[in-house]
Amino acid sequence: MDLPQSALVKRIKNEDVLAYEYMINKYTKTIYYLAHHILSPSLSKEDIEECVSDVFLEAWTRIDEFDEEKGNFRTWLLMLTKYKALTYRRKRTTDQVIAMEDFEIEDSYSLEKDVFLRRDQEKVIEIINSFNDVDRKIFLRRFFYNEKISDLAKAFNFSRSAIDNRLYRGRKMIKEALDYGGSENESPTQSIG
Repeated sequence: MDLPQSALVKRIKNEDVLAYEYMINKYTKTIYYLAHHILSPSLSKEDIEECVSDVFLEAWTRIDEFDEEKGNFRTWLLMLTKYKALTYRRKRTTDQVIAMEDFEIEDSYSLEKDVFLRRDQEKVIEIINSFNDVDRKIFLRRFFYNEKISDLAKAFNFSRSAIDNRLYRGRKMIKEALDYGGSENESPTQSIG
């Protein structure tokens, strides 16, 4: 079926469903392209398709406003598309505005926690300084300079298990002093990170 513009408009005004389908088949590509150009990438493909459907529905309901003497039908459809797409885009933008009351600002800083951490750090350093010279060096090089246990074993001429045991004892002393409670069943190799 090929309908000239005036016949198409006349049939749509007479609520001819076949003419409506003809309009959809003939102009979908053009309308979709314009809607996509205005709405992409901020809106999804489904939103663009919904906009196109709304344009055809609006053309159907507002066909009496179309005046053939003022312009052609395709241009009128494109104007409907432009305004409908802009409305969609504006609505999308306002939907994305979030009220300030919806934000919950979480302050994770705790002065009390900070004081306890500093106090704990000072106590840990005091405990480490109370270790004998070799154990203190091993402990500091392992946990402050992150040296490997195998490298410490070579540097101090100890076996790996001897290093593990010294680190275990040191950690246990720190836990007990901080009152974190060391596990009685914890083996030296489990305690080393």
